Amino acid sequence: MANSVHHADNSSFPSFVSCQRAFRKGAGQLRKIKFGSGAFRNLFLSYMAIMIIPIIVFSAISVQRNWTEEQARLYEQHERDAKRIASIVDNKLNDLKWMGENLRNELWLKKMMQGTNVYNQEFDLLKMIELRNDLNTAISSLNILSFGIIVFPEKQLVQSAWGEFSEEEFFSTVAIPEGDMLQAIRSAMQEQHYFRIMPAGAIDVWDSAKHVIPVIQSLEAVNQPRAVLVQFIDSAYLSEYIQRFVSLDAKNIWITHGESFVYRHIQDTEEGSASRRQESVFAVPSQESDWQYNMTYFDSNAIGISTLVGSLTATLISIALGACCAFFLAKLTYRPLGVLLNKLMTAIRYDDTRGGGYSGSEYKFIEKSFERLVRENHTLHETMQDYEHAAKSSLYLRLLKGYFAEDMHMSEIKKLGIPYTDDMYYCVMLVSFNAVHDISDFGKLRKMEMLTMLVIGKVMQRYRLEFELLEVTNADKAIIVSAAAAFGSDSMMERIAFEAASEIEQSSGFLPDVLPGKVERGLIGISKSYYAANESLQYMIFSRGHLHAMQEEKIGNEVAYYYPTDWEVQLINNLKVGNLDTSMHILQEINAENEKRQLSEGRMIKLVSLLMETMLRVLQELNLDTGIYAKQFANRISGSEPEALWSYVYEVGTLICERNQYSNTSSAMEVGGKLLQYVNQNYTHADVSLKKLAEMHGMSVSSVSKIFKEVSGINFYDYLCRLRMEMAKELLREQKRGIDDIAHRVGYENVYSFKRAFTRYEGIKPDEYAQLG
Repeated sequence: MANSVHHADNSSFPSFVSCQRAFRKGAGQLRKIKFGSGAFRNLFLSYMAIMIIPIIVFSAISVQRNWTEEQARLYEQHERDAKRIASIVDNKLNDLKWMGENLRNELWLKKMMQGTNVYNQEFDLLKMIELRNDLNTAISSLNILSFGIIVFPEKQLVQSAWGEFSEEEFFSTVAIPEGDMLQAIRSAMQEQHYFRIMPAGAIDVWDSAKHVIPVIQSLEAVNQPRAVLVQFIDSAYLSEYIQRFVSLDAKNIWITHGESFVYRHIQDTEEGSASRRQESVFAVPSQESDWQYNMTYFDSNAIGISTLVGSLTATLISIALGACCAFFLAKLTYRPLGVLLNKLMTAIRYDDTRGGGYSGSEYKFIEKSFERLVRENHTLHETMQDYEHAAKSSLYLRLLKGYFAEDMHMSEIKKLGIPYTDDMYYCVMLVSFNAVHDISDFGKLRKMEMLTMLVIGKVMQRYRLEFELLEVTNADKAIIVSAAAAFGSDSMMERIAFEAASEIEQSSGFLPDVLPGKVERGLIGISKSYYAANESLQYMIFSRGHLHAMQEEKIGNEVAYYYPTDWEVQLINNLKVGNLDTSMHILQEINAENEKRQLSEGRMIKLVSLLMETMLRVLQELNLDTGIYAKQFANRISGSEPEALWSYVYEVGTLICERNQYSNTSSAMEVGGKLLQYVNQNYTHADVSLKKLAEMHGMSVSSVSKIFKEVSGINFYDYLCRLRMEMAKELLREQKRGIDDIAHRVGYENVYSFKRAFTRYEGIKPDEYAQLG
C-alpha cells in the first residue's frame, strides 16, 4: 500500500525529485560502509516508517475500494483462527495421549500388571510415594485435568496421586460418579481403547462436585487390558485454558461430542452493535477425538473513505520532511555501533575474513563475534578441565610410585585441589580382577568395574573414610584412603577389604581380589602402602597359579626385602643429576622400611648389594671409574655388618652426586635446557631429530645426545617417542579423528611408522586402543 502511494507522488509532484536526490546521496554513503550497511539501512527504514505514519493514517481511504478483498482476507483470518483454536485444544488432547504412551513403557507399570506378587517387595512405601508424586506431577503439568487414575481391572486396584485403593473403595469414597458414568467407565475398561473420550458428567471428588469428561486409554494392547489410564478433564480448567487463546473477534465458541455440549463460550456484546455486524460460522472437526469445534466470528465494518486531498497532503509531509529527518537520525544513531564494529574488526580472525570480507548485517557480525568468544571460552574451559583431570591422575600415580618431598611440591598438590598433606595418614587398597577367567570380555569387565566403584563408595561412606579411586592397570584399581588422624589398624582395613570384596561378589557374581596395604603416615607412606598391597597381590596371583601343588614346608617364610622398581628409577635419576638431598632421602626411606620388616642378615646384605649395583650402574653411565668402588665393597661385604655396608652406600651416593654436580657445568646445563625446551615445543614436527638439534647449536650429534640424556634422564628418541605416544593416546580416546590424521598430527610422516611405534610402546595396535577408550 505504501509503495503505491510513493509511485503516485513521484509522478504528480516534481518537488519529490529533491527527496530522491537526497535518498541517492544517502544510499551512496551507505555503500561505503562495511558489512553492506545492513544496520544503517534498517535504522534509516525504521525512522522512515516512523515518519510516514501520517500517510498510513490518511491512506485508510483505499480500504473502501478494496472492501471485497478485505472481507476475503478477514474470512481467511477467522478461518485460520478457528483452526488455531482447534489445533490448540487438539494439542492438549494429544498431550493426554502421550501421557498414556509414556506410562506404557514404564517398567514399574509392567511389573504391577503381573498377576503374581513377585514384584510386590520392590514397591515399598518410598517407591509408592515416588510413583504417586510422578503421577501427580504428570497430571498437574497438563493443566486441564481434575485428576487421573490407573485402574488394574484384574486386581480391582486403583493407583492414584492420593494412594492405592481398591476399585470399589475409590469410586465409593474418593471419587463418586453421578448417574451411569461409573457403569460406562467400567464397561469401557473391559475393552481395548487407544484413546476414547466419553460423555461429560458430574462427579464428587472428596465431597467437592466437579463437572468432568472421562478419557479412557488402555495401557496394554489386548482385548481386556490389565491396566487402564482414566483421566478426568475438568470442564472449568478446560474453559479457562481455551479462553486464554480466544481472539476478541470470536463471538461464540462451543465444542460438541455427538449431540451433547462439552464446552461453550459466549462473548458479551451490545445488542445494537451486534445486529449491524455480519457473522461467520466455522465448524472444525477434531483430529484427535470425536469432538467438533464450532466458532462464530463478527465481520468488521468497512472503514470510511477520507478525501484524496488529505491523503496527498500527508504523503507530501511524510516524504519531504521524513526522509531527511530519518537519514540524519539514522546517521546519528549508527555512530556508537560503528565504533563498536571498528573495535571488533581489530580482533577478527583471519579465518573469518579470508573469504573476501564479511557481508551482511552488523548485528549478525556482532552476534557471531560473541558466539565465537563464548565458543572459545567453552573450549578453553573444557581443555582446562581435561588438563586438570589428567594432571590429577598423573599426580596420584606419582604418589603411588613414591615421589619425595623435594620433588613433590606441595603447591602443585594444593593447586590441583588434592587435600593431602605430609601429616595425614594413608592406606592403599588394590582391587584386582585377575581371578576372573573371562577377562577378555571387555563389556563384562566394564560392568564389574562400574559395580566396583559403586560398592567401594558405599563401603567407604559406611566407615566415613575419604578415598580416591584410580586405575593402575587395565584390570586393577587402586584406592587411596586418607584421614587427618589415625583411622584404624591394619586389621580394620582388612575387614573393610573383605566387606568390599563380598559386596562386589553379591552385585556382579565375581569375587575380585581386594588387598589392603599398611596404614602409613606422610605422603611417602602412600607409596609404601601401595607396594605392600602389591606384594600381597603378586604373591596371591603367583600362589594361585604355581604354589597350589607345592608342599607347605617347601615354601620359605622369610620376609622379602623392600626395593620397589619405581624407587630405584628415581634413585638413579637423582644420582645422575646430582640431587644429593633427594637421593639420601630415598636411601633412608628404603633403609627404614626394611628395618621395620626385620629382615635377616642375609636378606639385608642382598638388598645392600642390589643398591650397590645401582650405584655402579650410575657410575658407569656417567663414565666414572667403577673398579675401585666394586673392590672396596667386595672387601667390606665379607666381614662387615649391614650397618657398615649401608654407610658405604651412603658414601658412594654422596660421591656420585658431588662429582656429577661438578661435571655438569652451567653452560652444558643451559644448552641441555634449551634442547629439552625445543623438543617439548616441536615434538609434533616430523623433522625433529638429533641431527637438526646438532646443526642448530653447532655441535656434534654425539655431544647433543649425551647432553640431552644427562638433562632428561633418558635418550633422545625414547623421550621423543614418549611425548608423541602420550598425545596419540589422548587423540585416540577422543575418537574424533582417523589413524592417518593422528599419525601426522603427532609427527610421523607415514601411518606405518606410527602404528609400529605405537604397538612397540603400548603393546597393542592404535585401533585396538581406540576401541578400549
